[in-house]
Amino acid sequence: MIPSSTAPSIAVVGAGPRGISVIERVAAALRERSTETPLTIHVIDDAQHGAGRVWETEQTRTLCMNTLAARVTLFTEPGSTVTAPVVEGPTQYEWIQLLRGQREDIDPAKAELFDAHPPAPSVAEDFLYEIAATRPESNPSRALYGAYLRWVYDVALARLPDGVEVISHRSRAVGVSERDGRDEVRLADGAVVTADAVVLATGWTVPGPGAEERRLAAAGPTWVRPDNPLDQDLSVVPAGETVLVRGLGMGFFDVMALLTVDRGGRFVEDPAARSGMRYEPGGREPTLVASSGRGYPYLPKSDFGGLPPGARITRLRAVIDELAGAVEQGIDFDVQVWPAIVRDAYEAYYRVLSRVRPASVRTSYEEIVAVIDATAPAELDEALAPHSTEPFSLRPWVEPLAGVSGGVDEVTGIVADRLADDVAEAALGRDSPLKAALWSVSVSRKPAQILGAEGRYTWVSRANMFATMMAIGQMAGSGPPLFRTRQLLALVDAGLVRFLGARPHLEARDGAWVMSSPTTGGEEVRATTLIDAWMHKPDVRPAGGDPLWSSLGERIRPFGPTGSPEVDPATRRCVGVDGNVDPRLHVIGIPTHGQLPDTTISPMPGTDPLMLQETDKTALSLLAAAGL
Repeated sequence: MIPSSTAPSIAVVGAGPRGISVIERVAAALRERSTETPLTIHVIDDAQHGAGRVWETEQTRTLCMNTLAARVTLFTEPGSTVTAPVVEGPTQYEWIQLLRGQREDIDPAKAELFDAHPPAPSVAEDFLYEIAATRPESNPSRALYGAYLRWVYDVALARLPDGVEVISHRSRAVGVSERDGRDEVRLADGAVVTADAVVLATGWTVPGPGAEERRLAAAGPTWVRPDNPLDQDLSVVPAGETVLVRGLGMGFFDVMALLTVDRGGRFVEDPAARSGMRYEPGGREPTLVASSGRGYPYLPKSDFGGLPPGARITRLRAVIDELAGAVEQGIDFDVQVWPAIVRDAYEAYYRVLSRVRPASVRTSYEEIVAVIDATAPAELDEALAPHSTEPFSLRPWVEPLAGVSGGVDEVTGIVADRLADDVAEAALGRDSPLKAALWSVSVSRKPAQILGAEGRYTWVSRANMFATMMAIGQMAGSGPPLFRTRQLLALVDAGLVRFLGARPHLEARDGAWVMSSPTTGGEEVRATTLIDAWMHKPDVRPAGGDPLWSSLGERIRPFGPTGSPEVDPATRRCVGVDGNVDPRLHVIGIPTHGQLPDTTISPMPGTDPLMLQETDKTALSLLAAAGL
């Protein structure tokens, strides 16, 4: 083996899913060559290598994936849009089946890879009960997903050809600088890694505090700043006291679980409760008063009794086909794309309604479709009202608390009643007209993002209805598993969660946080602790404050008015302030959200995942930059 000091070298900053996938794609590309290739790969992460921060295998089993066991993979498939050879491997659920000894339904190529690289026996022992209970539609614990990722990482390392040396650095990268035609990656432990090519696969990088966060930190009362819930210090949250929470997305549900289940509380099935369960306190939980910009929690995923169905979205697909030849021009999302998404959603609602409750349709499904196609989206509610006793409107989901007012207790009661409806609708699965409409909007996100990638939408429309579509789709399609919403409703009924309303106003006063909302008429709630239950979008602009990104200076420029780094789509190499493509530095994944589509979604089997296309392009570019 050629010593690492003289062999070409690559630095992979981030050892979570994307970092793993880059190494797997490098291995696939190198194995195709007939000659031994000397190469050193530096893997840099202060989190657990092969799992990353979010999927750490030693974390509490309370936190679960927001993805189903059968809907995630880290392997390419035949027909994938990749250049390096396809390497077939099991999805997470197939991997679990193989751990259970269930082989009859597994593709032989996947089983062969599993047999060639058997997981450590401790995996089956540590996750014995969860492995036994997991179904295709289960939401596995994040720790179990981390174990799957670490196995894929082990496979990727084992498949690297002779001549490749891997050096692991369990430290955080805090800077990258050029030196004599190579890059030096500075680590928090003082080490310096020199590489011919670098990829930043940093995921949800938390930026340094901006002016507002510095103000909050200096205000005095206890503040838990935005971050991955595992990295938030929730031990400072007092038991038995009122605690303010900003954010009602997935971070909120994580915090809710950590402050109840992980503090000794229990959720017990109870058919008499409207949530279907009751909460038995452990005695150390606080009372949460929660708010967010929309003021309403993310909606529960539907219980389909299996994997989610597809969505027709025929109008959106027709618009995409029509605009495919004009993508270099500015596309007005509001005018050219949004109407198709709205019409698809309305049709989905009435199609299911006519099937499950035909008596609610006064005319016919065919007449309703004709009205949908002949009516402007803003006029659909009025035009369709005479056709059904259960008319649909998308407007309440744009601003869920519009028109709601009253005190905190009254608003909490209104939100709780709606949560009960959400639970009932989700339990209907494929038979919920409402969930069919919202699912249609959710499914529209990916193709709409792909159409508008690289700034093809006008910035005005991107900030208008595109943002609205993403917000509705995120709330409807990226919400918690149904059991989490049932738990939330049980906590509301136990008096341990209350809702303040939308657009909260926060200030520090007399040693406490004081939060209010126009929804609740400015009624103030005081607490000595504030939790920001959300995560920043990565921001490479200087104001972002992250030392790694700040060190790059003119080697990166933001993409348009966003905080995303601009990259060359063909290679994922950074674009500098001068407009030139960097010869060595690459960025992939979540930080590129402003330019490229689908950056936060795990690879789903059968979809030719964009993430695996991205890591494949990046791997080949890294090898080329390293002279290979």
